[in-house]
Amino acid sequence: MRVIIIGGGVTGVTTAYYMQQYGADVTVLERSHGAGLETSFGNGGGLTASIVEPWNEPGIHKVLLRSLGRKDSPILLRLTAIPGMMSWGIRFLRESRKDRFIRNIKRNSVLAMYSLDLMKQIREETGIRYRLADTGTLLIYRERASMDSALAHYRFLDEECGVEHRILDTHELVVLEPSLQRVEDRLTGGILFPDDEAGDCHIFCRNLAEILQNRNVQFRYNVNVAKIIRRNGSFNVELADGEMLKTDTVIVAAGPYSPKLTAPLGIRLPVYPVKGYSLTIPMEGWTNRPRYLIGDMNLHAVANPLGGEVLRVAGTAEFTGFDKTVPAERTANLVGLVEAIFPEFAEIMDRDALNPWAGLRPMSCDGVPILGTTPVEGLFLNTGHGHLGWTTAAASGRTLADTIMGRSPEVDIAPYSVDRF
Repeated sequence: MRVIIIGGGVTGVTTAYYMQQYGADVTVLERSHGAGLETSFGNGGGLTASIVEPWNEPGIHKVLLRSLGRKDSPILLRLTAIPGMMSWGIRFLRESRKDRFIRNIKRNSVLAMYSLDLMKQIREETGIRYRLADTGTLLIYRERASMDSALAHYRFLDEECGVEHRILDTHELVVLEPSLQRVEDRLTGGILFPDDEAGDCHIFCRNLAEILQNRNVQFRYNVNVAKIIRRNGSFNVELADGEMLKTDTVIVAAGPYSPKLTAPLGIRLPVYPVKGYSLTIPMEGWTNRPRYLIGDMNLHAVANPLGGEVLRVAGTAEFTGFDKTVPAERTANLVGLVEAIFPEFAEIMDRDALNPWAGLRPMSCDGVPILGTTPVEGLFLNTGHGHLGWTTAAASGRTLADTIMGRSPEVDIAPYSVDRF
């Protein structure tokens, strides 16, 4: 079977890994100059079965309305984006009903838990290195009410989805993570999720792509796909320079650009770009470095000590179309998060080496990935993962590859089908 995968981010590369294992002749097309250089490049770095909630939780309409005009808001809706997201936005709000929100949490959790198992297998099979930390995720709280509310939710995740957690008081929290000593008096406690992992998604993509190239998977970089043409039982994939590539099967894993590719074939994907920001700061000179991926649930920020070498600080969700600029105020916001979580590090960090980044998360309107078949025979989807692309990539790739190759997937792919819309 000849397969073309459009997209060389983490979902495309992991899909290529499994398709190659199953004997397919695989070509990956990527518009950047290497694998994992767009949305996969600067994300928070967590593979977190503990944080699988879609962003359209009940009451999200109030959060979005309050965000208008507030450049420091963790979730920001820009007025200029509204005209281009009306149809998707209505669906997004509809999916915030409590019953749908809970259903979608469970769907994401299934993929996340499966992915954690698969990542262990990938490491064993390939020996790949990507700044892995398997110590877990540590969520910290500054307000008793928000922690009490969270505990009810995490009991649900434990009982319904098998996500183990451990409750920590402030003393236990600081003993476990000494880097929080300077803010101990501002915290009310924390929750540890020991099964979560963390790692550098870009390094994973780059290294796995190199492994696959040595296994005869073809990666073509700096190519833009103009059109997918279905003709006489096969596909012609037309590139921007006019070159035609013939194949039996096409997998669209192009993140927020997926809808543009499928629309001419009559497939309307409810996927919208949601912008996220991060800083990647060298930790030289900091002796009391964190050991855990830390989520500050009141500041809506994630701090990840990738490989013990750099601190990746990520936060915010911004509805602003395809704009990938990094405004100075967003960088300042992230610096403020570092100061609030790690004041000790903020005093010594190199503020000329912040490495600000912005990427576009491909968010489906219900916050659940879109996987599987389409009405066009031979055309498959692996997109719409939103903030969970790194967390669910292995499960998405394996489940889709199993489906394409006629194997029995470990996960029922039907709940992730585009047919649900």
